[in-house]
Amino acid sequence: MPVSSYYRTLKKQIKLHLSGIDLSASPWLKFLSVVDKTYRDYELQLQLLGKSLTQSAEELVMATEEMNAVFQAIPDQLFHIDVKGRIVSYKLGQSSHHYLNKDRLINQYLKDVTDIEVAEKFDAAIQQVIERQSIEHFEFVIVHERKVHYYEVRMMPLKSHAVIALIRDITERRLAEEQIAFLAYHDSLTALPNNRLFKERLQHAIAQAERHGKLLAVMFLDLDRFKLINDTMGHSAGDELLQIISQRLLEAVRKTDSVAINDKKLSSSVARLGGDEFTILLEEIESAQSVIRVAERIVESIAKPMMLGHQEVHISTSIGISMYPEDGVQANEILKFADTAMYHAKDQGRNNFQFYARSMNDSSIELLALETNLHKAIKKKELSLHYQPQFNVLSGKIIGMEALIRWKHPDKGFISPGVFIPVAEETGMIMEIGEWVLREACQQGRRWMDEGFHLHKISVNLSARQLKDDELPALINKILKESGLPADKLGIELTESAIILEPDLVLQRLQKIKELGVTLSLDDFGTGYSSLSYLKRFPIDTLKIDQAFVRDVKIDHEDAALVRAIIAMAHGLSMDVVAEGVEEQEQLDFLVANHCDIIQGYLFSQPLPASELQSLLKKHRS
Repeated sequence: MPVSSYYRTLKKQIKLHLSGIDLSASPWLKFLSVVDKTYRDYELQLQLLGKSLTQSAEELVMATEEMNAVFQAIPDQLFHIDVKGRIVSYKLGQSSHHYLNKDRLINQYLKDVTDIEVAEKFDAAIQQVIERQSIEHFEFVIVHERKVHYYEVRMMPLKSHAVIALIRDITERRLAEEQIAFLAYHDSLTALPNNRLFKERLQHAIAQAERHGKLLAVMFLDLDRFKLINDTMGHSAGDELLQIISQRLLEAVRKTDSVAINDKKLSSSVARLGGDEFTILLEEIESAQSVIRVAERIVESIAKPMMLGHQEVHISTSIGISMYPEDGVQANEILKFADTAMYHAKDQGRNNFQFYARSMNDSSIELLALETNLHKAIKKKELSLHYQPQFNVLSGKIIGMEALIRWKHPDKGFISPGVFIPVAEETGMIMEIGEWVLREACQQGRRWMDEGFHLHKISVNLSARQLKDDELPALINKILKESGLPADKLGIELTESAIILEPDLVLQRLQKIKELGVTLSLDDFGTGYSSLSYLKRFPIDTLKIDQAFVRDVKIDHEDAALVRAIIAMAHGLSMDVVAEGVEEQEQLDFLVANHCDIIQGYLFSQPLPASELQSLLKKHRS
């Protein structure tokens, strides 16, 4: 074994101070060896200890850096707080800490750096954590710059009678939870209560009314022709309309003078069930008269024109009303009866309200049966066309005819178009029926021409739903070619209400139809919006004066003045004028005197099947 420096140094010192000792003899030789080994081992241990301390220091530095990086990355704030609420140390994470009102926190007490209410919550939690040696959770809320912030605290004990508190800003999470909870009971488009919340409030209101012997009413509203607006102007316009209607309903209900609406929030009495259906709950009402005043206010408010983009739009509502306890005592039946009354309001011409009556249930059953039978009628070919001739005022000759649909039920006989056409429009069957009418009229017109009759024009009515179909011009062109009827022999009749909703789109469609050579008539003129700008813009050839004005021209000065004005205006715009519903000689005399062009009505002929009209055509040909 090589001699270490310790061995040589010790040997030198012994020779210097203990002369005469033989260090090569025993026991000195062994002594020197033991001492040398001891120093060697000590030196080795020192080296190992130094290396270990160096490594531990490096690991500690690394661990500290990693810990700091973690605290910088996590959203939580970490506070080391003693039993008295003094901040020993802290790390601020990534989330907000608006609850702190100072920057320097070390050795500060919580009550000095945050709101007293927050500090008290912390103090109470610290005592519980230390006493129970448990983990505590709690939340607190603060308002910073007019915004509410929510914080969550998790607190755990340390051995040194202190605690560690992790604090996190949970505002976004809490707002998201509140939004989810809100949407569970409210409509996302209008923010009104939805069907679920309305039913809960209705049930509660019924319980209260039963307990205190009060009356309540439920209104069920449906917007008339909303689907037409939504389809023609787009869903965004439809959504905007629903939002406007929601505000009008809220305002109409707020203005009630003798009706107490929900104690908490006025808006809670108005709900959107979905689509264009709304419900209104009126509590603690005095009588049906109170409900009537609210309903009248709603009908008036909804009917006011509104702007959707750059387009003025008119819409109305049909309202059904049921009463507790007169009509029912269960929430579902009260809603059902209000819904039934609403459909009755639509049957009465829309833009009105109707109270529920027991007889309406029978009407609803009949309506459902009618829809079913109409489906069968199309398949079984129970539909037919009758033709009402139109006569030249001066010559008395037949110069045209209007094709009118008829339905002969095998058991019930003839069913009025006024009964089944609205059902066809509501269900969409009008598209199939309308195409059949157009094809049948063109084919019949061609047959009459082939048999040698001089056909001036055969007119067909188009519904608003047909008019919004992009393929309508192509369909008309196809049917004309298939039937062989010349385009100038076909007339298309449309109502003012069919063109009012989306005039720009309708204008383009009518121009394409006009390019085919087909003539266009505006039916029932004077009963709708009667806008002169539409007459100027649209390629209309003929105005048809509604029979409501013709009926009383000899006894009503206003109707007479209106008819004169319509005739003069139409002629000024180079249009022909057809007077509908002429049934008396006095009416005819008035129209002749005021230069009306064409007459149509029972005074000359009722609508006839093709075979009977053919006999009339033969008579006029001769």
